[in-house]
Amino acid sequence: MSMENWEPVKKLSSRSKLGTVWMVRRSKNGQTETGYFKFSNLKNERYVGPLPGNELLAYHLASRLHLPAARVEVAKIEGQLGIVSLARPVPQIYKWTQLNRRIYHNISSFILRPERLLKMFVFDIWICNIDRHGGNLLVYPVGEKYDFYLIDHGLSLLGAVQWQGFSWDHPHWDRVVGYNRNYVRGLTKYIRNYDQLEPYVKEIQRVSYEELEAAADSVPLIILSHENKRVVKQLLLSRQKKLHIIVQKWIKDYKRTRKE
Repeated sequence: MSMENWEPVKKLSSRSKLGTVWMVRRSKNGQTETGYFKFSNLKNERYVGPLPGNELLAYHLASRLHLPAARVEVAKIEGQLGIVSLARPVPQIYKWTQLNRRIYHNISSFILRPERLLKMFVFDIWICNIDRHGGNLLVYPVGEKYDFYLIDHGLSLLGAVQWQGFSWDHPHWDRVVGYNRNYVRGLTKYIRNYDQLEPYVKEIQRVSYEELEAAADSVPLIILSHENKRVVKQLLLSRQKKLHIIVQKWIKDYKRTRKE
């Protein structure tokens, strides 16, 4: 947990219901690190619940699955307690939406280990991420291809539940096209059938309850209460057990909506 040393650089525009994001910097081991600071207040908690807790837990879960996600740590800056999402120290970073159109049509040729995008897709379904889009999938060149990493998970887990107003165990969350129509450009064309997604469904279903519990319990109580941890464990365990059913239903629903 890093509670100091970060210095605000500027406040960035943000959707008002999600609160303000600060760009911050610090010097560590002779290197300058840049991050993006988010914190909760009574106003945005009405809409997204424990936003820093959602972000930190999603990061822990993504790391367990070896998904490339921005490192997230707890920080206290100018009296505000929240989380900092660290930017990768690479010369050039783009949003997925800034890539050339030909890349969207040929993901396997231009993206390093593109199967991780499939795992990301299943992971987002598991954690009820209602806000994955080309703006929170960051890419950077590596030779003639691009690598990527994930950011912004505030509207997942309890954030999604609070934002859309359905309890975690409501049937609403079993139908992905009913709660989320945001797709990373080109990804749905890359997904041809359930067989492509099944290995990642099974990988998530192999995560033990002890590991889920440890991930939730590792989040400090000051940003994720005992009650919130109890609820989020139930959410994750329930969705994990029926993840294959939810993903298969998305395949059928998406194909049907494409025909309509």
